[in-house]
Amino acid sequence: MASLPIFTKVGATGSPLTLEKGRFLPVSDPYKQRQLRGVAGGGQVKIADLGTADHFFAIRINRVSETFRTALIAFIQDPLVNYAMNTFTFTDEDATDWTVRYWDSSGLDLPHVRGNLYNVNITLKVEITS
Repeated sequence: MASLPIFTKVGATGSPLTLEKGRFLPVSDPYKQRQLRGVAGGGQVKIADLGTADHFFAIRINRVSETFRTALIAFIQDPLVNYAMNTFTFTDEDATDWTVRYWDSSGLDLPHVRGNLYNVNITLKVEITS
C-alpha cells in the first residue's frame, strides 16, 4: 500500500511535512533534455548536448486544508530550504527518497477553492548527484 508523500529537511519548520493526500493522478515526473537545437544555413540540424536531462516532479494535490497550506508555505520559506536555494528530501508514495529543490520560478501560488480549501501545484527538480 502506498503511503503519503513527505517533505523533509532536518531543522526546517514543520519537517517532516506529510502531504495531506497523495499526488493527483496521473502522476507526472518529466525528464527535460538539456540540448540546444538549431538549423544551419544549409538546412542541417545542429544539436549541442549540455549534459544530463533535468528530472522533475509535478506535485498536484487538490483541496487541502488551510493548516496544511500554512505549513507548506512555512516549510518552503524556511531559511534551511529557502525556495530553490537549498535541497530537501521528497519521499514519494513508494517510500523512495529523492533529493530535490523547489523549482517554481513564478512563485508559490496555492489557489483558494470552495469549502475554504486550497489546491497545491508545485514543481520539484531532482538534484543531479553524480
